[in-house]
Amino acid sequence: HAWILYDSCNQPCSMFRNTFQSGFISILYASGSHPLQLWDIHLEDDGQMRLIKDTSDGDGDDANLDESNNVSGPVIEMTCSNFSQNYIICPFKLESSPERPSLGITLPVLYLTMYMPERKKKQQQQQMNHFSVEVTILDDKQTTRRFRCSTFQSTTSVKADICTLPLRLTQRPRRLIREQLLLSPLEHDNPHQSNEQEDDCEPCWNRVCIPLAEYTHKAYGTKLLETKHIQIHGRHFHLNRVYFAEKQVGEDELP
Repeated sequence: HAWILYDSCNQPCSMFRNTFQSGFISILYASGSHPLQLWDIHLEDDGQMRLIKDTSDGDGDDANLDESNNVSGPVIEMTCSNFSQNYIICPFKLESSPERPSLGITLPVLYLTMYMPERKKKQQQQQMNHFSVEVTILDDKQTTRRFRCSTFQSTTSVKADICTLPLRLTQRPRRLIREQLLLSPLEHDNPHQSNEQEDDCEPCWNRVCIPLAEYTHKAYGTKLLETKHIQIHGRHFHLNRVYFAEKQVGEDELP
């Protein structure tokens, strides 16, 4: 359970700091009854967020199916055109408080299970699809630092208060459609085929691992004390899980 604790000035200070932490701590699970219970949702302009169901629910509504078919159960979908002004952030902020409380999570590794659908060519020409996750931490020097991992960052940069890192998402070999499978070898090798056949990979589900304790030590030479906030941006993405672990683990080790 997560509780918002208050300091001597009656200001919220932590959600998990005084709880026993080991194994895993989940802060978002799309299959849960209230997946965004700990999060604030900030949507502007055309920003939208919804829960997409997969084929296991059997309702037959194809518009609500997760098109990647790689994660069992519902997923959270976010779409928007304004990348910077549409996001989710954890933990939520009380209306009565001027400051956002800290998560107070001390587990050293953060995981996200996410998917960025392939955008249509017209959408790609107008706006590239990008995704970023920003994690605010407190180190043993009592200094607040941020780590931002994003698909639009090409190199690692370390500054006094923020470290930015490139996020390279895995893709899988594109599944050939029936007409392509029936092409003769000469047609397969034809250099004048459309550009659509030149892209031999397509998006897939990614399990993003951010070893916060390791990054804190390498970037700043300090020790991670706790994670304070997590903020996620993206023009179009699906999110299944966000959780912390006491060590790097495989998917088969998840509870």
